[in-house]
Amino acid sequence: MDSNRKPGDPGDFDALFSSKEVARRMRAVSGTAYDAAAQFWRTPIENGALPPRMKELILLAMHAIASSLNGDIMRRQIARALSAGASKEEIVDVMISISVLANHALYSSLPIFEEEWSAAGLPVGTLDGANEAFEAAKQRFIEIRGFWNDDRDAVARQMPDYFASLTDLSTESWARGPLTRKEREFICIAIDCTVTHTYGPGLRIHIRNAIREGASRAEILAIFQLAALMGLEGYVIAAEAMFDEESRA
Repeated sequence: MDSNRKPGDPGDFDALFSSKEVARRMRAVSGTAYDAAAQFWRTPIENGALPPRMKELILLAMHAIASSLNGDIMRRQIARALSAGASKEEIVDVMISISVLANHALYSSLPIFEEEWSAAGLPVGTLDGANEAFEAAKQRFIEIRGFWNDDRDAVARQMPDYFASLTDLSTESWARGPLTRKEREFICIAIDCTVTHTYGPGLRIHIRNAIREGASRAEILAIFQLAALMGLEGYVIAAEAMFDEESRA
């Protein structure tokens, strides 16, 4: 049982709760359900394909993206990442790397805007200086990131100044961050395969890039398993809602 594990053991499911007492009370409600949840947690966490530090950074990234932002779990994951050997600089690297995720919504929103604008009889066009700014930003992105996806074109056409600043943000950690390129591709795979943000085109690009950086099949499949752990957070939050106050009484 998890209660017999050593303190600091990353596979200790009890450690996800605010106290051992909350975990004990949740187990008392249904021991078989608790054991099943604990085993599901341990399987990816104890998988040896990725180092503990990378697993915790990946979990942090998935809980910090705009589509699943959860401050309490972020605090837990930052503590776990630091305990697993991650540096504060690496945590900042992850936060900058994932900060552009909300821009993915524009990849579908702007083409709809252009279609409706055109349907209203208005010229779509491009803003003054857009083409020149677009080409400069595109080349900078390709030089640093090594790829390009056409979804970015509409953003560049309609909002060249925004696109230039987006490019600066999108390349910052890749140009100066402490994570390796393979590790950062793992972060990108993680956020593009989460249940709250399944973005197929980006996932395909980052899997391809990770393979190019030497990623193994086992490493990529381990990321997918970590993504599935997000499903356990509701169980943990429910336990806190039911038993945290009781355990302090």
